[in-house]
Amino acid sequence: MAAVRGALKKAARERTTTSWNRLEHQLGSALPSLTTNERVQVLVQVDRSTAGNEPLLSSLLAAGDPHFAFQYYRHVLTALDLDAPDDDEELQDVVAADAEQVLTDWRFR
Repeated sequence: MAAVRGALKKAARERTTTSWNRLEHQLGSALPSLTTNERVQVLVQVDRSTAGNEPLLSSLLAAGDPHFAFQYYRHVLTALDLDAPDDDEELQDVVAADAEQVLTDWRFR
């Protein structure tokens, strides 16, 4: 989990989105093969420490992999008791806004 959070922070500082494939390549054995549900749980743990007024680091995955956004990001939001739009277009807008805010917030951290 710490490795995933670190990789997402690094992506944010580099002002880029990412994907599970990129994370797996980047982290190697530090990121074992995970089921979809396990991935969601890892991201819930990664973002559990995110301040309530900050966007989720996992939004960088959702922005970098639209399939992930529609299939799993909603589950991450819901697990963290955050609003998760039912409409895919609304979710896409949320993801885009959150990812842009993460990139802005982490630019100089």
